[in-house]
Parts: sequence; C-alpha cells; structure tokens
Amino acid sequence: MIIPYIAIISAAITTILALTLFRNLAIKINLVDLPGERKKHSGSVPLVGGLAMFIGILVSLTLFPVDRDLTKYLLLALFVLVAIGSLDDHKNISVWLRFFFQAIAAMIMILVVGISLESLGNLNGSGIIFLQKGSVPFTLIAVIGCINALNMMDGLHGLAGGQSLITFISIAFLAFINNSSLGFSVALVFCAVLIPFLIDNLCIGRNEDKRVFMGDAGSMMLGFAIVWMLVDLSQGVSRSFSPVTALWIFSVPLIDFFSTIIRRIVNKQSPFKPDRGHLHHILIHKGYSDIKSLLVILSITLAIAVTGILGELLKFSEWKMFYGFLFIFLLYFLYIAYYGKNIKSNLELDD
Repeated sequence: MIIPYIAIISAAITTILALTLFRNLAIKINLVDLPGERKKHSGSVPLVGGLAMFIGILVSLTLFPVDRDLTKYLLLALFVLVAIGSLDDHKNISVWLRFFFQAIAAMIMILVVGISLESLGNLNGSGIIFLQKGSVPFTLIAVIGCINALNMMDGLHGLAGGQSLITFISIAFLAFINNSSLGFSVALVFCAVLIPFLIDNLCIGRNEDKRVFMGDAGSMMLGFAIVWMLVDLSQGVSRSFSPVTALWIFSVPLIDFFSTIIRRIVNKQSPFKPDRGHLHHILIHKGYSDIKSLLVILSITLAIAVTGILGELLKFSEWKMFYGFLFIFLLYFLYIAYYGKNIKSNLELDD
C-alpha cells in the first residue's frame, strides 16, 4: 500500500496557512465566539477551525485525489455542511434548518454515492440483520445523529478534535491492515488537518490569543466524514471492520449523544435544548481542571476504541461486542444520571 505522503503534507501545510489567514479575517467580519454567561473562555475566539480544515482537505484531495469520482462527492457534501455551519457560527440559525442541510449532505452520500447501511451485522447471535427497505431512512438517521453527536461534544478545548483524531487513527489502522487504500488515505488526510487545528485550539507552544475554535462548521464536517467512512468501510464482503466495531471506535460521542437525548426526554425537556449534563460538565463540576477533564475523556475514548479494535482483530462474536457496548452505555448513563442530578441543567451552554 502506497502511503500518500504528498497529500498528507499538503493537507497539513494548507490548514496551517488557512488558520493564519482566516484568524485575522474572522475578527474583521465578527466570525468569533464571544465570552459571556454561556461561554467561559477569555477574549473573542475566531470560529475558523472548521473552515481552515476544510480548505486543507479540499486542496489535498483535489490536487492528489485517491479516487476522484468518490472524493468529489465527499467534498461536495462537506462543503454543504461547512457553508451552513459557518452561517450558523455567524448568525445562529435554527435547529431545523441545520437538520435540513445535514439531510442534504446525507442524501449525497446515500443516493448519489450509494454508501448506506445495508446490514447491522450479527447483533443478537441469531444471524445477520439486513435492513432492506429500511436502509435509506436508517442511514439518514444515523448520519444526522453522528453529526450532532460530535457537535454536542464540542464544549471543551480539544475535545471534539481529539475524539475525531482518535477515531480517524482507528479507521486508518483498520483500513491499512485490510488493504483499503482509499479509506486509509482519506483517514490520514483528516488526521493531517486535525493536528495543526488542535495545536491552535489547545494553544500548544503559543499564546492564548492564537486560539481558534472549530465551530459548528468544523464539528458537523468531522462528524459527517466519520460516519461516511464508518458506514463505507463496515459494509459489503470487502469490509474493513464490522458495524459493531464502528460503534466502539466512535463510542463516547455516540454514548453521550443518546444519553443526553434520553435524559432530556425523561426530564420533559426539549432534546435540542443545551444543558450542563454532559460528561465534561460533570468532571469540571467535580473539581477537575479543563485539561484534566480533556485527558480523562480522551483516555476513555482511546481505551474503548482499542478494545473495539482488539475485538475485531481477535474475531470476537459481533453480538458479544454489541452487548459489551450496551453495557458501557449503561454504565455511562447511570454515571451521568447520578452525578448530573446535582448540576443545574437549565442553562443554555455549548451544544
């Protein structure tokens, strides 16, 4: 397998240049995240991380395409999400308008490219579950869910970006050992744009005034790219991993998302109303610093991803891995429910 060094290097360099250029531009056009009751950071932070990463991906996959027919539709769908996400970052549009454009991106993936969930694997031990006529609606819901799962986790410096990096590294590894050159190459390109973003987002080796956020443009783009690759590489006879392994390598955002939706419905709140009931809020409430909270969550994410990869490599039964995932979900939900009850959940924060 040929490693696309030029594509990876070009993606990283272009992202670095775009971050520098867009940072100053964002301040001029007021594309910034302001501190306040809902936002505890200091200073006005440019919301250009998503835009910069998209430019890096666009330049890399356009100049050095690994599959021109496929990547052009991926780039089109990403453009739709980055455009509406940037508008949301600037003007704060409605939830339903975001859902509409997320559905458009999903339909490009499902109907135009033909990437959809045809089967869920052997989740109950009695045979493979085929979706048949339910494939399109199920995949549509899965795509929109994954996009918003990552968006909900974007409430702590480095969290959404760090979790995305772990997921893309996991995808790249599984694609590599299964000789999927396309999946391997595209996953590495996303890793290449995430690293310079995380350096700026976490202010590693630089001043606080250089910080940028990915914004909704970035979280929606990354969430979509992740679900695109998870679905594509987990289906068919030449798949790189099983559908249940996809759950393990994108675990914490999915578990947090469904836990949050269930908790809000049980509490008779709107599923779309932001609150302080996420794991990072609870850790901070318990006295952890931002960086310690980040490291704890990323460590959990990495541990679960590695467990899923080992399960795939050791050929553990899919139904056993699925019930194992459900057990982790239950533990997570009970932890959030127990410790989250002492946190006020009616403050609109950072979903």
